[in-house]
Amino acid sequence: MPTLSRIPVAPGVLRWARVSAGMDVDTASARIGVKAERVREWEAGETDPTINQLRAMSDAYDRPLAALFMSEPPAEDDRRSLPDFRRPAVRETATPRALQKAVMRAYRQQDALRDIAEELDLGSGETDASFSLDPTAEPSAIGAQLRDVLGMESISKSTLMQPDVFLRELVRRAEGLNVTVIQVQRVPTSEMRGFSLGRGPSPIVALNGADWPRGKVYTLLHELAHVGFRTDGLCDLQQVEEAELERTCDEVAAAALMPADAMSNLAYESLLEPPTLELCRAIGNEHGASGEAALLRLIDLELATWDDYWRLKPEFDAAYAAFKADEKDRNAGKDSPIFYQVKARDLGRRFIRQMLTAHGEEALSSRDLAQLLEVSYDKVPKLAGMIGQDF
Repeated sequence: MPTLSRIPVAPGVLRWARVSAGMDVDTASARIGVKAERVREWEAGETDPTINQLRAMSDAYDRPLAALFMSEPPAEDDRRSLPDFRRPAVRETATPRALQKAVMRAYRQQDALRDIAEELDLGSGETDASFSLDPTAEPSAIGAQLRDVLGMESISKSTLMQPDVFLRELVRRAEGLNVTVIQVQRVPTSEMRGFSLGRGPSPIVALNGADWPRGKVYTLLHELAHVGFRTDGLCDLQQVEEAELERTCDEVAAAALMPADAMSNLAYESLLEPPTLELCRAIGNEHGASGEAALLRLIDLELATWDDYWRLKPEFDAAYAAFKADEKDRNAGKDSPIFYQVKARDLGRRFIRQMLTAHGEEALSSRDLAQLLEVSYDKVPKLAGMIGQDF
């Protein structure tokens, strides 16, 4: 039997690729399909991997194969471990691969935006979030500020009543604040509702594509609070006692979406009896919020109780399950969502525009443009057309 050809690679690079992917040795070995001892041998320089093993590593670590042939790890690369504000039961498990890949993609997008900004000599006014929030202020005041910078008072009632339209409008306004908004696929909402890369230039907010539109609206505001505070975070929007920053972002999102005065007026007119699912939905609809978010806001304003919440929580969960089932039935037998529409949503329209501009300025090659936009170069015009850009 012929001996398998082994490829000399730098052990430090293999360790960097694994660690930067957020994996321990046991997790990495399982995903590559080798014993843990073999991974240790590679990283100690005791043996070299085969080309097929390198390809498996590239896939497992979500790194280009060429990255594993570097002579040494990137000098300024860090672990890029997002502060994890999720519930302990979720964050103590191994990071699911789909979520890990989504976070790494977001970092690559941010790197590309920063590289382009440097290449084109863009100033901070074109790269930094054009708003900031003071985390030491009262959440209601911060929420009012966020509402103001987004111009939410000018959004019509008819827009608020249409969840998809409202979400698109808020995304558009967030992009006008130099924030790139992307969406993540194949990650259950129980594992992640959103995350933010809010520190430094070219901030990115990620929403879970599996969430319903009202949920995405709330998550967007929550993550914009992180951006305003210049913080990163991986979030499931559950109450975690030790996560004070996360609770503040929740309160800011609620205050921005549902101002106290308006909520109090509605509640005083409606809450003659304990709240029901229908009443919470009606109050939420007035502000473009879900019924569950509306009830949580009522609790925050001491107009409802946590007993009310836990009494209605099964109904909220059942309503979400019914929504997803109805959505599946509606889509049964239909063509799948338009590829370019989904691609534009997932990569973010602002990101696509920036990459197209860089290519037009000859700061980005055709090959790099296609790789960053995740389509072949001949398909770029269709993607550009989807966001209303000429190419």
